[in-house]
Amino acid sequence: MNKEIIFKEIIDKNWEEVLNGLVKNLKREFKKRKFENCVLGLSGGLDSSVVLAILLKTFDKNCVKPIFMPYRTTSKISYKDVDLLTKKFGINYETIEISKQIDIYFDNQHDDEQLLKLRIGNKCARERMSILFDKALKYRALVIGTSNRSEIIMGYGTIFGDLACSINPIGKLYKTQIFEFAKFLGIPKRIIKKRPSADLWEGQTDEGEMGIDYKTIDIISYLFFDKKYSLEKIEKVGIKKEKILKVISRYESNRFKRELPKILNI
Repeated sequence: MNKEIIFKEIIDKNWEEVLNGLVKNLKREFKKRKFENCVLGLSGGLDSSVVLAILLKTFDKNCVKPIFMPYRTTSKISYKDVDLLTKKFGINYETIEISKQIDIYFDNQHDDEQLLKLRIGNKCARERMSILFDKALKYRALVIGTSNRSEIIMGYGTIFGDLACSINPIGKLYKTQIFEFAKFLGIPKRIIKKRPSADLWEGQTDEGEMGIDYKTIDIISYLFFDKKYSLEKIEKVGIKKEKILKVISRYESNRFKRELPKILNI
């Protein structure tokens, strides 16, 4: 068995069944928690677009509250793609600019340039989630997450930022599966085709930051976590050992991001 056969196995799913399962589970969770409304952050990216489409298949559009929260470095393409997506699905969205509060906080702080970029990115993620939970109170809504399984495994997310939510519909789907699901859901091709990015600074991409592409991450994760292959067995499908170790190491070192705060025994 080679990489391409395994990759086909990963993305070859019955997307109608996946959607029906998610719709059923979302309705059940909302009924159990006695909520009718939901809020989510829109970025113009693939994951939040897919989540919006799922929510609109599940609830009346009046119950879905999308919010776009750009920072001053947010690309113009993101603005256009949020507009494109919401017009396609016939839903309004709210825009809340976060530049002022972020820049006031970092005023006169002189860190290493790369560290400062990272700090600003994390601060933006937490500010956005803070706004979503505030809006959730206003609308008596649940906050819906948009992190996929590949990001969660790699720890590519901000704890108490984009990783925080009440319910995450796509947390069991790998990024490469999200691309296929997006086609089924009718997400605009322009959004599907652009390189995945948290849009933290100009030219920033997910794969560039992680140092490994999503296809390789997903093949390794699928074989290691789902199929329980050993490192040696994964190597035999044609993946270099250092890439396998990178994924496993990232998973272990970011374990704390996937856990609730530890309450110590006394």
